Amino acid sequence: MTVPRWVAGPTGRLVAAVAVALPAAVLCLFPAGPAAAHSGVLPDADYYRSRIISTTPAVPGLTVVVDPAGESLTLTNATGRTVEVPGYVDEPYLRFSGSQVEQNTNSISAFLNGTLVIQGLPQQTGGTDKPPVWKVVSTTNTYSWHDHRTHWMAQQRPPVVAADPTHAHLVFPWQVPLKVDGTPVVVAGDLTWVGEPALSSTTLTVTALAVTGVVVAGLVWVRRRARHNRQPDGTQQDGTLDDGATS
Repeated sequence: MTVPRWVAGPTGRLVAAVAVALPAAVLCLFPAGPAAAHSGVLPDADYYRSRIISTTPAVPGLTVVVDPAGESLTLTNATGRTVEVPGYVDEPYLRFSGSQVEQNTNSISAFLNGTLVIQGLPQQTGGTDKPPVWKVVSTTNTYSWHDHRTHWMAQQRPPVVAADPTHAHLVFPWQVPLKVDGTPVVVAGDLTWVGEPALSSTTLTVTALAVTGVVVAGLVWVRRRARHNRQPDGTQQDGTLDDGATS
């Protein structure tokens, strides 16, 4: 059986090394997008920013924080009063009182907040006329929950972003209503797209050519080295067979 030198000799070892190195180089040139890199979170999460602009009226002891990508809200109730968070169709959803937080298990929002990505807020109010069934979800005055009002809810990008992903855009303003002892309070903010870094085609071309040049130069060097080490009987100094040698 003919055993080419490149299979078993030093050239073969270089080819094997290149086979391992090239996929890594390709990944460096074309890294996985954030949707792939952040499995289980929002698509393109790295490129969205959600922020709170105002709480109106301001309530001493009430703190609301939004996750940078808009994936969750965290409310701390140190007001000494009862704070309620209505759901997407204005149904009772969360209730902060004393040192505990309760969730209405009959709330449609409780069901929808079990996933980060949905295609839109519910248009039907079926089931919201059921009386609240409260379940304790925290024995402190702080609780975090997913809220679809503060982030982009679809797998596809917003149209303005899809048209120009490398620049910043306002995606939408948002509001989350609260009630403090029955008094309406509005937490207002916005969601922006910060811009996806543009990959320069010139940089990619130069880098790809550089990688190719290194690989070709390595193969040429190893082939010359193999010829230099060739023995009269057709074997290399390392014992491997030359091209055309048989086992």
